[in-house]
Amino acid sequence: MRKLIILLVLLSFNVKAMDTFTVSDIRILGADRISHGTIFSYLPIERGDVVDNDAIRSGIKGVFSTGYFHDVKMLKDGDVLIIKVEERPAIATIRIDGNKSIKTEELMQGLNSIGLSEGEVFDKLELEKVKNELVQQFFSRGKYNVEIDTNVQELDRNRVLININIDEGKSAKIKHIKIVGNTVFTDEELIEAFESDTSNWLSWYSQDDQYSKEKLNGDLEKLKSYYLDRGYVNAEVESVQVTISNDKKDIYITANIQEGEQFKFGKQDLTGELIFEKDIMERYLITAEGQTFSQNKIELTNTTIKAVLSNRGYAFAEIQPVTKINDEDKTVDVTFFVIPGKKVYVRRINFIGNTKTKDEVLRREMRQFEGAWFSQALIDRSKLRLQQKPYFEKVDIETEQVAGTEDQIDVNVKVKERNSGQFTFGLGFSQLSGLNFSTSVSLQNLLGTGNTLSVGLNTSDFYKRLNLLYEDPYFTDDGISLGYSLNFTNINQGDANIAQYNSTNGSIGVQASFPITEFDRIHTSIAYERISLRANQNLAAQAIIDDLLALGGYTYSCFNRIARPENDEDLPVLTEQCFPDEIIPAPTGAVGETIQVPVQYRRAFSLYKAQARWARDSRNRFFNPTRGAFHSIGFEASLPGSTAEFYKINLKENILFPLTDKLTLSLRAEIGYGDGYGDTSGLPFFENFLAGGVSSIRGYDDNTLGPKSLTGGELLSEADIPTTSRSGDPIGGSFKVIGSAEIVFPTPFAKDSSNAAKLAWFFDVGNVFDDVDSFEARELRMATGIALKWQAPVGPIVISYAFPFNDDRLDRTERLQFTFGNTF
Repeated sequence: MRKLIILLVLLSFNVKAMDTFTVSDIRILGADRISHGTIFSYLPIERGDVVDNDAIRSGIKGVFSTGYFHDVKMLKDGDVLIIKVEERPAIATIRIDGNKSIKTEELMQGLNSIGLSEGEVFDKLELEKVKNELVQQFFSRGKYNVEIDTNVQELDRNRVLININIDEGKSAKIKHIKIVGNTVFTDEELIEAFESDTSNWLSWYSQDDQYSKEKLNGDLEKLKSYYLDRGYVNAEVESVQVTISNDKKDIYITANIQEGEQFKFGKQDLTGELIFEKDIMERYLITAEGQTFSQNKIELTNTTIKAVLSNRGYAFAEIQPVTKINDEDKTVDVTFFVIPGKKVYVRRINFIGNTKTKDEVLRREMRQFEGAWFSQALIDRSKLRLQQKPYFEKVDIETEQVAGTEDQIDVNVKVKERNSGQFTFGLGFSQLSGLNFSTSVSLQNLLGTGNTLSVGLNTSDFYKRLNLLYEDPYFTDDGISLGYSLNFTNINQGDANIAQYNSTNGSIGVQASFPITEFDRIHTSIAYERISLRANQNLAAQAIIDDLLALGGYTYSCFNRIARPENDEDLPVLTEQCFPDEIIPAPTGAVGETIQVPVQYRRAFSLYKAQARWARDSRNRFFNPTRGAFHSIGFEASLPGSTAEFYKINLKENILFPLTDKLTLSLRAEIGYGDGYGDTSGLPFFENFLAGGVSSIRGYDDNTLGPKSLTGGELLSEADIPTTSRSGDPIGGSFKVIGSAEIVFPTPFAKDSSNAAKLAWFFDVGNVFDDVDSFEARELRMATGIALKWQAPVGPIVISYAFPFNDDRLDRTERLQFTFGNTF
């Protein structure tokens, strides 16, 4: 009505009395942005027409109806009709500020639906519609206190900037949800599956108490599905009332339902083009006569039969269930009509998004081949194998029918690559280690080949390490991998929270793995390792010195200024090297007599190591998996002829159970055992298992759990205490037990469903013992807490905050811990 009034006013002012004349030409003035052709298409006057005042009014009305002009005038210059227009400004930019609960893109889509978008003509009369549209969008999200302010800023070249400022206010909270008409199920049972809920202690995270029209509609569908899956085929939600309190803070929802009676499945039949024998196809029917009717079972049957056909090349098979409700006997007959369509084969496999990774790296993981019959199972397996690669963040596989054919499809594999190369550089200073320097380069997808190259260098006053690793995962076309490693380490173990002794290690090795099945591999390695150990008297734990001497350790240097103690049991361990003729004198010297005693013991070891490990990995992705399992059992041994002969067995388990779309239960376990053989009694101390730390039992300092030993031997007062609870330095043990349970969930307020970051509530338990016979359940250490697992640009980062709750008074606890690197 308002536009009509304005149009009539304009017509009354812009039409001047004209004599009737024949139009010889038409000229347009003032149209800079709007094309003349557009104006002519709305103008009911052409050259050669005889026009009068009525025709002029009709012409102005036609041009003005475009909505592009503020003003339209028609003038006469001889026989020439002059149309003078004043254009409305164009919208240069729409700026929205203050929106939090609704993305700007969604708000823009709503504005576009009412004709307001950048580049379009601006009409001030539309601003009120803009406010109404935005208010409705926020009302649908429970934002009943929203306030919207708009202002228009004029720009050059007849353009405008529209500023929309939004104050969402506080969301109205769901105060009460009531189901009316239910007699079979309670309100609690029905509401349990709802996404909406009244305020509770988790609402700050889930926001389930915030009202949303879309969320409520989804909940009503779940309510109906709840009844359909339990046999109530005539259940209907008759009405829904949503009321809001006067202060717009509380919302009350009431749903009225008509339950009806419960039905059972009647006759079940398969018809159509079955492909296989009917009795074989009927095995895939999940529905059965006499069962309580369930819509979910019908859908599951559809999915199962369709999967069977798609695995046989029928990519576009359709299953149409036809139901017949029998009110007399309260049964539902179901006939599944099978339409397999054409059997199709894969014409081409296309890879999209792999800007760094070569096509052949992806193609070798594909189990669906070009030229072969299509199989959904092979497509799914191919996707899983690609997701397990550390250099892919996301993998999607789509199929499309080849135009003009009925039996060919193309498979499009879309990947999002992860930054698989890592470079770190560090320079620092600490009172403990002095100046320290570290640098490393790790390429898990070297030059796009899928090969791994890693070079690392770390050095400080107490620590020096050089690591080199190269691995080709497809050394042969059938998936045999081959790798080489070179390591050098010089470390004071006390700096790593282990008992005080120094070690220098150098090793060179070759690794190879062999695929057994799609999920199973055998990993093998052989290596030569040279280890030099040094332990100082009165500094190293007594258990370390005793073990080193038992392994053939010798005295490297002696000190002759020690007075013989009154009790010879207080003497350090004596060796022949500290006495003339290498004969230890009898303890008959006078008290206070100066004798020579060892200062440092040394031993060098040459180890020829071999390892074999079976691993089965069915987890759905490399980082932060949500389903599947990992099983591994490995055997490592130093071969006969080594300076020390020993073996170690290690068992690892990780099983993941998806609880919901967003929650995953992860169970982990690790058991390690080692012992000596031949002339070596027991597992050498430098091969002991260790526990504690962010990748082991969180909440306890790295490598500090397990047996301990003092410098001067055990205290008499601790003789009856387990070695895991004694004072002293950690020395590790030959038997390790670790278990962990985690509930993994997305990070709060995540902007997308990315897998890059996850939170987990965890419970860890475990410890290290001298041997199997020393195991005591009461000595297991426990902790619980929260962990963040983040695939950062610099590599995986794991941060945990733990609460140890049965730690011993001598345990070294550490609540906040973090680590960089890959996780098992």
